Amino acid sequence: MKDFFHSVKFKILLGIAALLLGLMVAVAVSAGQQTTPQQILNTIASPFVNAANAVADGVGGFFDKLINADKYKSQNDELLAKLSEMYKYTMDYDTLKNENDRLREMLELKKNNEDFRFSEPCDVASRNANDLYGGFTVRKGKNDGISVNDPVITSVGLVGRVTSVADNYARVTTIVSPQVNVGVYTMRTKTTGVIENDVSSAEKELCLMSDILKDADIKEGDIIFTSGKSGLFPADIPVGTVTEVYDDPNGLTKHALVKPMEDVKSVSSVFVITDFDGKGIPFDIEDE
Repeated sequence: MKDFFHSVKFKILLGIAALLLGLMVAVAVSAGQQTTPQQILNTIASPFVNAANAVADGVGGFFDKLINADKYKSQNDELLAKLSEMYKYTMDYDTLKNENDRLREMLELKKNNEDFRFSEPCDVASRNANDLYGGFTVRKGKNDGISVNDPVITSVGLVGRVTSVADNYARVTTIVSPQVNVGVYTMRTKTTGVIENDVSSAEKELCLMSDILKDADIKEGDIIFTSGKSGLFPADIPVGTVTEVYDDPNGLTKHALVKPMEDVKSVSSVFVITDFDGKGIPFDIEDE
């Protein structure tokens, strides 16, 4: 050990320490109005003071969390309860708003069709399994006055018809399905025809309008409405827009592809028409 204190390494370390001390003294003197000894002591002690303060702050924070843990948990629980209440209020508001909007749509439909009788607005509960044509089930049934063949619509247009019903639910087949046939006409020229879908048109989510006379004036863009002839659907409900017209191979008639007014595969709420003037009475018989 004595050899170390007399060694070159010790002398170099001693020189570096003296240099650092000199720099600290110079910084302390140039930094303020304190006396040189005070500045020297403050400068030397500053790192230790800062370390002590940091330790004290950490210890203080630890004990604060330990002592006030119940208080903070209670405050947190209270904030969570308030947030949950606000969220529930928002959900209730959205539900009520949607219901009001649907009732408003129903009133508007009723105003324009005074003979219509509706069930309450029907939410789509599920899509019918293996139905390529977008069939679905609604949360209303016999208990709500719904029966088989009742027309199903939205404020936009015709969606389909009820094909089976239970006490609390009903299954709806859409207008792109081959199971739904409906007499129709064009608004522009009153050209008549029948929606008689086939698999090809249904796969394109289009309706096929058939039985159109060869020389009938019908073209792309024409708006199609129900004619009311069958007694299954009331007249003048929008069905869709013509996207294409082509001749039938027999050369006597032509067909039109019609894009439905309503996207039947994404609709989430509908109205069921439970009664209307002329229900069940074919148009031709009534005329006689």
